Amino acid sequence: MNRLVQVVLFTAVARISSILKVQGVVDAIRKQLDDRLAIDRRAMDVFRWAMGCLLVLEFGGRMMVAEGLLSDQGVFPFEIWQTFPHATWPWFSSILALSSSTLWVHVCLSCGMVCSLMLIFGKQLRWVSWALLILLHSLQARNPWTNYAADKLLFLLLFWACFVFAVQPDENSRATRWMGFPAWGLRLQLCVLYLFSVARKSGSTWVEGSAVRYALEIDQYSQPLGKWLLEGPMIWLQMLTWITLLVEWFGPLMLLARSVRIRWMGLASLAFLQLGFLLTMDLGWFPWVCLLGLLPHVPLSHRKEEIQPLEMNVHAWGMSTRVAGWMVLWMLLWNLAMNFTYPDTLKSRLPSVLSRGIECLRMDQYWGMFSPNPMIHDGWFVIAATLSDGEVVDLLDPTRKEVWAKPLHVPATFPGDRWREFMMMLYDYPDQAHLWPLVAKWFQHRWEQAHPGQSGVRSMRVVYMMEKTLPEGVASPEKEQLWPEAPSSQGSSEPGDV
Repeated sequence: MNRLVQVVLFTAVARISSILKVQGVVDAIRKQLDDRLAIDRRAMDVFRWAMGCLLVLEFGGRMMVAEGLLSDQGVFPFEIWQTFPHATWPWFSSILALSSSTLWVHVCLSCGMVCSLMLIFGKQLRWVSWALLILLHSLQARNPWTNYAADKLLFLLLFWACFVFAVQPDENSRATRWMGFPAWGLRLQLCVLYLFSVARKSGSTWVEGSAVRYALEIDQYSQPLGKWLLEGPMIWLQMLTWITLLVEWFGPLMLLARSVRIRWMGLASLAFLQLGFLLTMDLGWFPWVCLLGLLPHVPLSHRKEEIQPLEMNVHAWGMSTRVAGWMVLWMLLWNLAMNFTYPDTLKSRLPSVLSRGIECLRMDQYWGMFSPNPMIHDGWFVIAATLSDGEVVDLLDPTRKEVWAKPLHVPATFPGDRWREFMMMLYDYPDQAHLWPLVAKWFQHRWEQAHPGQSGVRSMRVVYMMEKTLPEGVASPEKEQLWPEAPSSQGSSEPGDV
């Protein structure tokens, strides 16, 4: 009996020792990661100010296109939204679903701007940040075809910031650096974007060095400086292609380095990369949101004795950092899985509740960004309207004399990047071609408001001028009619009528 007790005690002690050893290893690893992924308090303040300013501009910019893209008076009315087969999120998850009027949309956007100002001034951060997250989701869910990569990244940065604001030390704390799982998520998010997107850039154009040339040939995005680069020697574009790959591979790794000097090198390289995008391509908010994501990496202070764990200050709402820790683990595992499959494929195998949850939290991440190759089919839209006097005008760009000629600057033909994204998505999904009459009617209404007393629109058609980028040069454009001619009554009409 005594022998049995000794064996049991010995086994228990051995297991406890092994557990303690494993726990010790885990604690040591976490301590190292905390040291590398801690956030400087002043850098977080700058991030908060920049995030607030960007959100003010985002909500304000959406207000400018609210009637056309976010209300019943525009091209995506409520009844279409309710039954839309390509919606990323259920319509009832958006507070904009409470009313279909433009006034309600403006009220919600105004609330978003007020909360953004409170974020800038640091007022009631714990609840303001979550209110902003709900408002931002509601805005993005109202018309999913107006969103692009910048919107998902902006949401995710705000999502991780919500955890930081919920558990951050109080203002009287002497700590200058904060560590914990919320800090991990905020620091790792941008690194995940770069590393997993560059891992997919395995196409022949990236290997041979022609990817930048193909990207700059995309008329929907190209800026005048980008067109100028196309006229230069091919060796320039090859060097830019390979430099882009090197920066996207090593830049995020340098952000995670212990050395302050190396981290600053990573910050500078990625900042110059986004500056290059800003000057050569019209990518909407994307470069600005990427620059925003760099701010938590700025190492303004690195004295270890001043680090304070974020989990030491858990708010009464129960926002434990363990939730953020599980979300960080999910983010890493999900992005690893995306190297072998696609989001929709994997989500179809998950329970619907889990699938909807990760969609609403934007944890179904997939960062393509010109991978595996930039697209080779490109072009521009023409909404050709025949007036009652026989004249033909392009309702997208009425100032152009040659309706079928290529515009000098294709992005400028759209009322904004949201309209460009919506029309490109509509082009990519022919099953939703019944929305083209609403688009044509909207631009007819806009043209008639700007030209009162002139000849009315007799008929319209929507055409896409398709161009294909070849290994050498660009093929001649081909007309692709998206919506056939339809009679239209003269005079003003409501944009929602068909």
